[in-house]
Amino acid sequence: MRNPTTSLWSGTARLLAATVALCLAADSGEAQTPYRGDAEAAPYTQLDFLNDPSDFQFAVIGDGSGGGRPGVLVGAVDVLNLLRPEFVLGVGDLIEGYTEDEELLRSQWDEVDTELARLEMPFFFVPGNHDLNIGPSEEVWFDRAGAPRSYSHFVYKDVLFLLLSTEDPPKLPTEELEAMYAEVKTGQLSPAESMKAIEELEAWAGSVSMSQAQVDYVREVLEENTDVRWTFAFMHSPAWAQPDPGRFAEVEAMLADRPYTVFAGHTHTYDYSWHNGRDYVTMGMTGGLPPAHGATGNMDHVAWVTMTDEGPRIGNVLLNGVMDKRGAVPAQQDFLLFRPREISQPGRSLGFRSIPNLRDLGGYQTADGAIVRSGLVYRANQPYHVSPGDMTKLSQLQLKSAYDLRTLGERATRPGELPPTVNYVWLDVLADAPESGPAMLEELMSNPEEANRVLGGGQAEEGFQASYREFVSLPSARLEFRKLFLSLGDPTQLPALFHCTTGKDRTGWAAAALLTLLGVPHETVVADYLRSNENIIPLYQDVIDQFVAAGGDESIPLAILGVREEYLEAAFDEMRTRYGTIEAYFAEGLGIDATQQQAIRALFLAEVPSPTQ
Repeated sequence: MRNPTTSLWSGTARLLAATVALCLAADSGEAQTPYRGDAEAAPYTQLDFLNDPSDFQFAVIGDGSGGGRPGVLVGAVDVLNLLRPEFVLGVGDLIEGYTEDEELLRSQWDEVDTELARLEMPFFFVPGNHDLNIGPSEEVWFDRAGAPRSYSHFVYKDVLFLLLSTEDPPKLPTEELEAMYAEVKTGQLSPAESMKAIEELEAWAGSVSMSQAQVDYVREVLEENTDVRWTFAFMHSPAWAQPDPGRFAEVEAMLADRPYTVFAGHTHTYDYSWHNGRDYVTMGMTGGLPPAHGATGNMDHVAWVTMTDEGPRIGNVLLNGVMDKRGAVPAQQDFLLFRPREISQPGRSLGFRSIPNLRDLGGYQTADGAIVRSGLVYRANQPYHVSPGDMTKLSQLQLKSAYDLRTLGERATRPGELPPTVNYVWLDVLADAPESGPAMLEELMSNPEEANRVLGGGQAEEGFQASYREFVSLPSARLEFRKLFLSLGDPTQLPALFHCTTGKDRTGWAAAALLTLLGVPHETVVADYLRSNENIIPLYQDVIDQFVAAGGDESIPLAILGVREEYLEAAFDEMRTRYGTIEAYFAEGLGIDATQQQAIRALFLAEVPSPTQ
C-alpha cells in the first residue's frame, strides 16, 4: 500500500522543483506551465502534465454517402466539438453525387456545408468517387473546393499531411457499366444478377485514378519536407488493397524511407493492416450506407489520432458509444445532445428532395423530461416519383412498415413508391367522406374562378377546420387511426412511416395525437405541425403562381396547401368535446386501453436523468 507520508513528501519535493523550474523559465523567457497548487494538490501519480507543445490531436471521419443516413454527420460534429481535436480530416464521399442535375449537386453540398459549418476547428478532406466524378460534379467540386487540383498538402507542428486524390482525373464509366447501373436502379435484374452487377460497379468505383502530375507533385513535396518527424497520407480509395494500385505504388516507394501512416475510406468497413511495416487504416462510416454483407467493422465512428514524439497513437470513437451530459444516447438515435439546447432540431425535414415533408417524429422532449426516441417512426408526404438517390436513402431507414392514409382515388392516381421490403398498408381515413378537403387538394386548385366562389372569404379555412373535426369523429377515421396506433405500438413493425398526400392534414393529426399521448407539450406539438408549411408551400409555389395569374385569390391556395394552427386546434377541440383528454380519446374513441397506451409510451420514450443527478 502506498505510504501517505512518503507520497506527501514526494509531492512537496516535486512542487519545490517545479517552482525552481518556473523561476528559471521566467528568467529565460520560456513558456510557463499553467499549473499552480500547494502540496495537497499534488497529483497522486506524480506524473508530468500532458502539455508537450509538439503533441497534438486530430480526428478523421469516414464516408457519409452511398445512401447516407440523415443525422449521423450532425452527431459526429457534436462529438468532435466536444472532444476538440485541433483539426478534422475526411476521407471523401460527403455527398451522394452521381447525377447530371447540377442544382441537385449544389443542394447536396449546401446541406453538407451547413452541417460542417458547426465544426469549431478546421476541416480538410480528399474527394471520393461520389464527390468528384464525370459531368457537372467536377465543375461543382472544384468550385466548392476553390482549388485548381484535387490533391494538396500541409505541414502542422512538423508533421506532413498529404491529401491525395484517387479521382484524378475523375473516372469515366463504360457504356456497359452505365447500362448495368440503370438496370440495377430500375430493378430489372434478378437478385443474383443485381449482386454481380453491384460487385462490378463497386470494383469500378474503387479503382485508383492518379495522374502523373499528382505523383510529380508528391515527389516535390517530399523533397521539400525531408526533415518532418512524420508523414500522413490520406486518400479515398484504399489503393494498396486494390488489384491495381496504379501510381500509388510509386508514392509508396517514395515514402518507404520515412515514418508514415495511411488513411483511406470508400469500403464503409473499418479495416486495419500492418503494411510495409506501417499502419494502414481504412475508415468505416460516418453516416454512409452500411455494408450489406455483415462484415466486421460495420460502425459509425471517428478515428482519434494523438501525435507524439514517438509517433501517432490511433483509436476510434464509436458515435453510438458517446453519451451526452445527461448520460444518454437515446435508442436508435442518430443525434447526440451536447449543448444546453437540442441541436438535433427535431421535426426538421430529413432532406429527401422528392419527399420534402419526410420527418422523424423523435427527438422531442416531454413535459416529464423524457425524450421521444428517434429512428422509430417517420411522417411524410406521398412517396411518389421518388428519385433513385432518395430511394437508396429510404432503404437506409430500414423501414419495416408504411401506412398510407389516402383515399382510393388518391392512391390510384399516384401509387406509393417504397423499397420492396417494406410492408405497405392502406388505411383510408376518409373512406366515409371521400370528398373532404384534404382528399381533394389538386381538384380544388384546378378552377380558380370556381375556387374564388366556393372557397373565398374564409370558406376554405372553415372547410378545413370541419375536415379536421372529422379526423376525430368519422367512423372510418377512428377505425383506421386505431389500426395505425396499434401497429406503431408493435415493435415488430418498426421502424415505420405513415403518410397522406402532402403529409400535413391526416398525417398532421396522427403525429399530433401520438406526440400528445407521449406527453410532448402542446406548444411543441403545434410547432411540429406547422413545420409542414416550410416543406410543402415551396413545393407548390408554381401552382400558386399559376392560380393567382388565372385570377385566383392567393389566400385560397395558401389555406389549402398550407396548415394553420386553427386547423389543428379544431381537431383538438373536437377531441376534448367528445372525450375530454387524449387518453380518453385513445381509450373510448379508438379502443386502445390504458395498458396498450402505456406500452406505446414505454416503446417510444427514453428516460433521461436530470443534469443535476
